[in-house]
Amino acid sequence: MKQLFAIQVILLFLAGAAYADKGPVLWHKDVKLSQESQKAIIFHNAKEEVLILGTELKASRETEILEFIPFPSEPEVGLAKGNPLEEAARLINRKGLVFTFSDAVKGGGENTTAPVEIRFSKKIGLHNVTVVKINAIDHFDRWLEDFFKSKGIQADREKLSAVYRNAQDYIGRGIQYFVFDQVRVSESVRLVEPLIYRFKTDRIYYPLKTSNLIGGKGIVELILILPGSITEDIWRSIWTVFPSRNGGDIKISSSSKVYPDELTALYPDASFFSRSAKIYLQVVKYSGTYDFKDDFTYPVGKLVPYAYRPAIGNRFTGESFGPLLTGDERRDLREVYCPPGRSKPVYDVYGSSLDCWSFIPNDEYEVYAALFGQGKLPGIPASDVVLEKTTLRKEYRGGKVDAAMAKDFNDANRAGYDLENAFPPDGKPAIKIRDDGESASTLGIGRTYLSRAGFNKERTRALLYVAHVESRPRSLVGYFVVLEKKGKEWRVTGSELAAGY
Repeated sequence: MKQLFAIQVILLFLAGAAYADKGPVLWHKDVKLSQESQKAIIFHNAKEEVLILGTELKASRETEILEFIPFPSEPEVGLAKGNPLEEAARLINRKGLVFTFSDAVKGGGENTTAPVEIRFSKKIGLHNVTVVKINAIDHFDRWLEDFFKSKGIQADREKLSAVYRNAQDYIGRGIQYFVFDQVRVSESVRLVEPLIYRFKTDRIYYPLKTSNLIGGKGIVELILILPGSITEDIWRSIWTVFPSRNGGDIKISSSSKVYPDELTALYPDASFFSRSAKIYLQVVKYSGTYDFKDDFTYPVGKLVPYAYRPAIGNRFTGESFGPLLTGDERRDLREVYCPPGRSKPVYDVYGSSLDCWSFIPNDEYEVYAALFGQGKLPGIPASDVVLEKTTLRKEYRGGKVDAAMAKDFNDANRAGYDLENAFPPDGKPAIKIRDDGESASTLGIGRTYLSRAGFNKERTRALLYVAHVESRPRSLVGYFVVLEKKGKEWRVTGSELAAGY
């Protein structure tokens, strides 16, 4: 039986800064370095990753270390603002994530002639950062020795060889960019400001193998903010990178949907995610030896586009799923499990059924938003749109659209459907649905009605009906409207006046 526990305790782990996954190079023989855990926040928008790393290290006496981090493409480097790790902890607690766990882990570059290029070198806060690109690994050992000397570092051959072998492994897998981060560490645990790395990649990427440079045991905690969730099935293909001996333990949490305005305290660039993006928060945690077989990496396109909920028990003994799905999370599930035209409910989705019969797919809301946003229909509102809650039952009897689309429209509009607040958040104008508690009066307000949309087989053309009624002066106007999808946007391509007085 799977077991769950709440992640409220995560605040204890994130109250300070975090240990990041960097491979420390310590060149003083009489100094011992402790690295008990690693934490990171990983943002991904399917094209770029943002990695926020903070470090909290302790040495047997005050010294300097040089931390070594590989990247799949050239990163931009900067200081994090505020305390994103504390903010992440608060967000995790608000979302009520829970862990499901097992007892042990189960099993193109630019043309250049320089063998090693320094792409960036700057002191950022307490960090002395150098970004390099390795074009020829055979020359890296000599360059590394010269680089250490330029930093006043007298490292022995054994430590230099360990860095070289680690870099050689990454180069063999096509990873050419590396960051050297020089920081001072004292006898007491010292907070070092978190750094932000932003780089292009279509995979979730976290460089675990550099931790093998220091070895020992510790904790790796990854806070994932992604356009999808990791499920148990996906997790089975990832967890093999973690050591399976010496009692290693791995935990993966449930995921919850989050929104761009909830993330600005963690990463202030609001443009990183589009306003209509589906974003999910999840946590992966490992404790055990630093002897990793590979890096933590997975194609973003293979994540599931809905919230993941692990279960405990079963339906006969009180199986429960936690936390409960929000209305928006249920929409995401219905988008996956309720294909267009399906009327029967889907059972056994996180212990309940999905009412597919009343589901209006997300692309239909995109059509609605495009209709009002272009303001091409006389008498139809183009701003501050307030829609009646239930769609109109309507029949199309004309012959100006193809027969398949007309049939799909008529089939969809044999019953009324309740509209939801599922309009694209970055769409214009603002569209809302009339609340049940609002006044029934239409004086000075009017009423706007929509039908369901009918689509062609490719769902690239849509037909719908829209009408608006005003009380003073009394008037009605209604249109059948055709829209086409061009690229990622819907455009009004034709209209037919169907009612008016």
